[in-house]
Amino acid sequence: MKQIHHILVLVVAALALFNCEPLSTEEQMIEGPWVLKYDSAKVGLRAGWFDNDYDRSDWETIEVPGSWGDEDYDGFAWYATTIQAKHVAAGYNLALVFDSVDDNAVIWLDGRLFGKQMGYGVKFYFDIGEQLSDGKIHHLVLRIEDTGGPGGINGPVYLEPYIDEVDLVRSEASKHKAPKAPSWALNTPVYEIFVRQQTPEGTFTALIGDLDRIKSLGIELIWLMPIHPIGEENRKGTAGSPYAVKDYYATSPELGSLDEFKALVKEIHKRDMHIILDFVMNHTAWDNQLMTDHPQWYTHDESGEIVPPNADWSDVADLNYDNPELRNYMLEMLQWWITETDIDGYRFDVAELVPNDFWADAKKACQDIKRDVFFLAEGARPDLHLNGHDMTYSWNMWEAMIQLTQGNADPSEVKRSYELEQFQYPQGALRMRFTENHDKTRSATLTPNRDLNLTAWSFIALMKGNPLIYAGQEIGVTGEYTPAIFERVPMDWENGDFGIAEVMSDVLALRKEHIKADSPFQIIIADNDKQVMAYKHGPLLTFYNFSADTFKFSAGGMESILYGGVTENPDSTLSLLPHQFGVIK
Repeated sequence: MKQIHHILVLVVAALALFNCEPLSTEEQMIEGPWVLKYDSAKVGLRAGWFDNDYDRSDWETIEVPGSWGDEDYDGFAWYATTIQAKHVAAGYNLALVFDSVDDNAVIWLDGRLFGKQMGYGVKFYFDIGEQLSDGKIHHLVLRIEDTGGPGGINGPVYLEPYIDEVDLVRSEASKHKAPKAPSWALNTPVYEIFVRQQTPEGTFTALIGDLDRIKSLGIELIWLMPIHPIGEENRKGTAGSPYAVKDYYATSPELGSLDEFKALVKEIHKRDMHIILDFVMNHTAWDNQLMTDHPQWYTHDESGEIVPPNADWSDVADLNYDNPELRNYMLEMLQWWITETDIDGYRFDVAELVPNDFWADAKKACQDIKRDVFFLAEGARPDLHLNGHDMTYSWNMWEAMIQLTQGNADPSEVKRSYELEQFQYPQGALRMRFTENHDKTRSATLTPNRDLNLTAWSFIALMKGNPLIYAGQEIGVTGEYTPAIFERVPMDWENGDFGIAEVMSDVLALRKEHIKADSPFQIIIADNDKQVMAYKHGPLLTFYNFSADTFKFSAGGMESILYGGVTENPDSTLSLLPHQFGVIK
């Protein structure tokens, strides 16, 4: 009987195992159902939309991943769903992973604030094992903030068992070395110019008169926004967007002739600077001749009508890169501009919307003309670096600095954003650092405190990457990116604060003297309580005080104070003034 009892026990155990779902080490997709509610009045926080018991019966259903349905809406929207962990294998941690949000997110779990993420298109995660270990259903709520175009949760959301957290965020691209960028572009400060706004005349010839001042800032690379004729059909504003290109082989008459542009290029090169042109490869103006000659090169809807890339971009028509003839036209056109004008490369608008294989072909075609040609992608996807682009946009650091100066983020979040970046981009990839560009409201408007604004720019200017100055930023110009992108709004240089330019020039001089392209970089302080950050870049130790209080600290091994609001105290400690930065060696 004893032997029969043992056999019965084994059979029961085997049946139990057979009927259980297997322990899993695979991703568990969170597919919903998801619900959405727009928050244009910004009442969600006060109304407790994150609470477990909040009534969401009137929220609309929404697919994730994807963008929200209202393409014209910018601002806040809330997402909600439920999650449950199932049969996670013993010895594994569990992460809640977001491949991408557009642009920023605040996350609640069961009504409690769980975490935040800043920056478009950045993969991020939170360890969530302890919260979900009970196997019950839990409530997940996100508040998404979009800063331009339709927002949303535009990447998959899933639970992933893991052992090593590096495996959660490491992208395939990060396992590769970035193709070597031109040596002249390494560690190079960039200056963005909207030609029609730069001078009272708004011309190539007038811009030549400003080159010495630009050079004196410490600039080595000039990026000109598009210089082509601007479309008139469906034009936005009275002057129109330069990103609505009417003719790829011409310059805008209001800016000057092709010969005058060539003269500008020569003057830039004469001053040992380089120049890249902003090119729009994803769409054209509606009255571009290509629309008449080659309508098959455009994207058509089900009724056969040519369509814009999205509803908001009504002044342009979408190109279809499935057409090989379009690709050949674009490759020849890019080669022509390098051959004809001797430019050094391109900044490509919305590079993420054009297929990667085209970019690889474009880089090869351009290198056949000029070996050290440079590509800057308006995009943040890591794989852009493996398909022809030398540098991508660091939207994560833009968001981090703006949020930090506005009191909506902590230094630890900035540090985390930078560290996540290191696991996502190819080794040696160049990242453009900025606190403003033509697509965003001026930083002096977003951060009116002059010292705080300069401290934020200095943070990105001395860190790893290539710093950008958007023309006018160096004198504290304010304003929204609209209507400036659609109207003629000449820069008010006479009433500018040139003290800002002096600081920027000094900072770039420090960078040039002490920091090399391969200098080691490490964030060493991210103090949430004191709102202070510090990092070491090459021989420089830099401190940034984002608070309204003086920060007192010690710095062992200090040789000298090089710059900024740092003073040495009688007891050999150092003090950093409120909202200021300091550089020591």
